[in-house]
Amino acid sequence: MPKGLFYYLAKRVGYAIGDFALISEGDRILVGVSGGKDSFALLDFLMDKQRKSPVKFDLMAYHIVVDDETASITRNYLSRIGVEFVIDNEALSGLDLSNTDKDRCFLCSWYRRKAIFFAAHNRGYNKVAFGHNMDDVVQTFLMNVFFKASISTMCPKQIFFDGQITVIRPLVYIREDELVRLAKERGYPKTGLCRWADENKREQMKYILSWLQRESPGADIVKSAFLSLMNVNPDYLPSRVGNKRQS
Repeated sequence: MPKGLFYYLAKRVGYAIGDFALISEGDRILVGVSGGKDSFALLDFLMDKQRKSPVKFDLMAYHIVVDDETASITRNYLSRIGVEFVIDNEALSGLDLSNTDKDRCFLCSWYRRKAIFFAAHNRGYNKVAFGHNMDDVVQTFLMNVFFKASISTMCPKQIFFDGQITVIRPLVYIREDELVRLAKERGYPKTGLCRWADENKREQMKYILSWLQRESPGADIVKSAFLSLMNVNPDYLPSRVGNKRQS
């Protein structure tokens, strides 16, 4: 019987877990489930690893309510697959992003990340898993270069609060288009898009990368950019001597 896409992507998740030492014996992992295909895929892969891996770890799904419809769909799905979960109705209550000139996507993400760290700490979970994929990592890198004057991005593994919480991103070897196909194969539920999705900077980075890919059909632009983040040559980067100043 031919193996489906899940099988091949699960192997890549396994490579990422091994390459970056993402999961250890006895870990308690809180999985951030937004209601999108990436977070559903992340939970799917981690539940599969939990069943098959000799390394024993605990999982719990955690959903922060942004809108009632997405929360209802997510609750039904999590109930059906039999994972322990929490639906948090309070984390963003009272947050109004309609009247701000700041990046709404950044603000919403910041508040949700703060809430999930708080929940993990209070419930005794030492790791938080997010469903960011390879495309997300590259887009964040470009956003930081263009808008924050920083060479940085989301890492597969990041330690916070003196080691109390570790963020892991097991999907960093998987592409966005692969997750779109996987969602159809596995039947993940569809939820609504954020009403501000089209006006954030990440969408601009997606457009730039897609344009570059169209102009360079023989290359894999996103994969090349991702690999460059692990192939840094400091000898060919400028290093200022003396006080820092704006050019």
